Amino acid sequence: SMLSKVESFASLPRKINPVSIHRNRVEVSVAGVEVASDLILNAPAQLVAFNNMDISQAFNLATFVPQPFWLLMIVLPNTKFTKRVMGSWAPVLLCSLLHLFIVIVSASQDQGTAPIIEFADVFDPSGDPQKAMVGMMRYPNFVSEEWSHVLTWDIFVGRFIWLDGLKRGIFSCHSVLLCNLIGPPGLLLHALTCLVYGKDALPSAEEIMVPDDE
Repeated sequence: SMLSKVESFASLPRKINPVSIHRNRVEVSVAGVEVASDLILNAPAQLVAFNNMDISQAFNLATFVPQPFWLLMIVLPNTKFTKRVMGSWAPVLLCSLLHLFIVIVSASQDQGTAPIIEFADVFDPSGDPQKAMVGMMRYPNFVSEEWSHVLTWDIFVGRFIWLDGLKRGIFSCHSVLLCNLIGPPGLLLHALTCLVYGKDALPSAEEIMVPDDE
């Protein structure tokens, strides 16, 4: 099963911590680097054990795993539980890991790199980019990659909308819902809502960027 394969991959040796942190310095052990190198080199071989059925299961996970997180932000946006769960990067990172799994395992399958080669046609202005993109949709694994790609960025932006709403006291449930349904228009709706509240459409660059050193 997919679970047993994940457990097998997770059982790779981790005997030595390659990095040791001591107050203000970081020490890297030679033995630790060797172990880390083995992990990197062995990872592709371990992932070969996965197949298209596992990608299909990962597709389902990528579709349904984010939904409870969306519900928390839409239905219970101000509760301590929602703030504890969605205040963490864990939901977004979990979705990102699912997407990465699909990408790597897809590339390990027969003709797994074919969509990557054809993807160049999407960026060829002398051809028909839309037709090229439609053609790539005949690859189930490419569909899985694109779908999990979209859902991961959607929840990333939806979380930003929710956080901004909390920080600036702006109602955001409707914007988060729209972001879940059709993506970018949810951000536009949030910006419009902020203007209705008499505030900046989105946080200013000064609020987001790290100030330059004096």
